Amino acid sequence: MSWTQKVLSSRSLAAVAAVGVFGATAFYLGSLDTEVEASNTVEVAASAPSATFPANAGTLGAIPDGGPGCGVPAGSNRDVTFTVSGLSGAPTNVEVSMTFGGPVHTWGGDVTATLIAPNGTQFAVYGRRGSTTPTGCGSGNDLAGPYNFKDTAAATNWFSVAGNPTPAGDYRSTTVGGTASSGAVTSLTPAFAGVANPNGTWTLRVNDSGGGDTGAVSAASLTVDSAAAPGGSPVADFDGDGKTDFAVARQTNQPIAGQVRWFINPSSTGNVVGYDWGIATTDFITPADFDGDGKADVAVWRPGAANVAAFYILRSSNNTVQIETFGVSGDNPSVVGDYDGDGKADPAVFRSPAGAGDQAFFFYRGSLNNPGGNITFIPWGTGGNTSFPAVGDFDGDGKNDFVVQRPAGGGQAAFWHLLSGGGTQIVPFGLDTDVIVPADYDGDGKTDIAVSRTVSGARVWFVRPSATPGAPYQVSWGTSSTADVRVMGDYDGDGKADFGIWRPATGTFWILNGTNNAVTTSQLGATNDYPVANFQQN
Repeated sequence: MSWTQKVLSSRSLAAVAAVGVFGATAFYLGSLDTEVEASNTVEVAASAPSATFPANAGTLGAIPDGGPGCGVPAGSNRDVTFTVSGLSGAPTNVEVSMTFGGPVHTWGGDVTATLIAPNGTQFAVYGRRGSTTPTGCGSGNDLAGPYNFKDTAAATNWFSVAGNPTPAGDYRSTTVGGTASSGAVTSLTPAFAGVANPNGTWTLRVNDSGGGDTGAVSAASLTVDSAAAPGGSPVADFDGDGKTDFAVARQTNQPIAGQVRWFINPSSTGNVVGYDWGIATTDFITPADFDGDGKADVAVWRPGAANVAAFYILRSSNNTVQIETFGVSGDNPSVVGDYDGDGKADPAVFRSPAGAGDQAFFFYRGSLNNPGGNITFIPWGTGGNTSFPAVGDFDGDGKNDFVVQRPAGGGQAAFWHLLSGGGTQIVPFGLDTDVIVPADYDGDGKTDIAVSRTVSGARVWFVRPSATPGAPYQVSWGTSSTADVRVMGDYDGDGKADFGIWRPATGTFWILNGTNNAVTTSQLGATNDYPVANFQQN
């Protein structure tokens, strides 16, 4: 089946010849090219993404009692952990919440809570509140909660708040009491501003420094805002956990001819779900977060005449259908993304005319402050298969950029970037026959220029990291002999794109971790399926 009605470029035709097709009717599935790769920039998030992470199962529980009297030594630690993923850049806000119950903690003045980041940075949330001597027992009020520690709370020292147990609410962190002070108000966020990568295991360490009382941590959560998303939310993240999900699309012809069924294996549950959405003979696969709930929506673009062509979106936020009339037959809808920085993907297409000297355009309809639904068009690139769009946020400002790959002579290529402040940046990189595979490989919140080509039967990836542009590198992952389809995305949620391929013969995803080179596999799909994460590359 052909899932695109656009005119195939010479690059596309060469790719089909090189890797074969997914069955007698050729899966193109809404890309220019069966070698089109996944990116982790399907939906570019707002400039300060936030996520709240619950305590890991099994880490909540009783706080070991301290020794006789008050002060040191404290009892053994109760380490409550949180697994943070899908963020990038140093934290811009850190909040922690905790509840004591089963039982509540009696005599809260001997409790100390310390927050520890994945890199070992630690900071006292509070400790021995109300105690002014090394052996003082401090406040006798019990702890129940929930207690939410955040820098935006009133600067009242929670030790001085009346009530037993101490009333639930929002509080500031404090220093540890026990010397000349009962604990002074502090700020959490500055303590963790130097944590370059907030992803990983955070620990809330709670201990008791006085004997004869009891208590347990019954609930806890950690909220972290980061300076930038990892080039946007990961491609094909249908459950919003910051990880690319394994997903394929299949022509089932049930209940109607040409029916497309999506099979999605969310990383948060591991339970495959299916959606009947799209018609194989006409539609392009275009999943993105159109409703801004942090989850990719199942979506297709159906070509047609002006005012007929449209995006058909199944909104994950409320399971309703959104239809966006947009584009015309021949357009390339793989460029959907957030062009206005409001955290929602905008309907968008790239239009390349047939003439090599003719002007190409990006068209998008922003959702921010645009009640009239006005369309913005940006002239960028040239027609005649001489410009191919590279999708992503290359400058890290939270908005998709206008970037095309163009021939630079002698078989070489260059990427032309229309800078948001005006002007043009031209970056020579790769060959003019390379497939564009941009993603945030270094986790700095910017899409990296990257390409891939087949060399002696191997799929070789060439990456120019935006953090270290003078140190490009290459990775060999996948083969042409097994018709591997590139599907990179952030499969482990560490904020860095991983190298991935989907092998049609076995229906298996093979993922090479971009951080530690660990290999993971996952079986999903059959030979004639299409891996959804492949849709956005050109």
